[in-house]
Amino acid sequence: MRTILPASKNSALRKKAQEIPPSEITGKRTQRLIKEMKTLLAKEEHGVALAAPQVGESLRLFIISGRALLRQAQDKLPAHPSREYLQSEQSTDLSRAQSRDQVYINPELIKMSRGRREKHEGCLSVRGKWGMVPRAEKATIRAYNERGSRFTRGASGFLAHIFQHEMDHLEGILYTDKAMHLYDESEKGK
Repeated sequence: MRTILPASKNSALRKKAQEIPPSEITGKRTQRLIKEMKTLLAKEEHGVALAAPQVGESLRLFIISGRALLRQAQDKLPAHPSREYLQSEQSTDLSRAQSRDQVYINPELIKMSRGRREKHEGCLSVRGKWGMVPRAEKATIRAYNERGSRFTRGASGFLAHIFQHEMDHLEGILYTDKAMHLYDESEKGK
């Protein structure tokens, strides 16, 4: 079983990751990697996504936690949703779809908004540190899913932020390279 490696012991984090041939997406090696990454991500209480380079695999693959997607969906709920809305088929379908991890293979950022906003950011490969990183408020990504089907997904806010952080991992960039201000976890609440 792989593990999330710290940046100081992981040279894959500083390399541009290689594409996975589409014919190998449904193969045993790629599927085993996806399964192990999902397991690792599920164990992380505050982890929202994980890129293959973080586990020492220089491949263009990342996974976004269903918990993070559910958080994004909840952020879009009305401030005081009605009981009817919460019990509606639309709300149930949204929760079910958003609670599954999403796999992005060979992703490409195809569009980003010009507007930038500093966002609080951390990383499972740089534990104990946080920073404020300027990120586009909207982003659109094109990728393959774990079944080898191509899809496009647009996002704003938190999910757009995740897209950019994970795409940086695939380019050999850490958030610490872009942070306007870095601080230790002990300073986070100050």
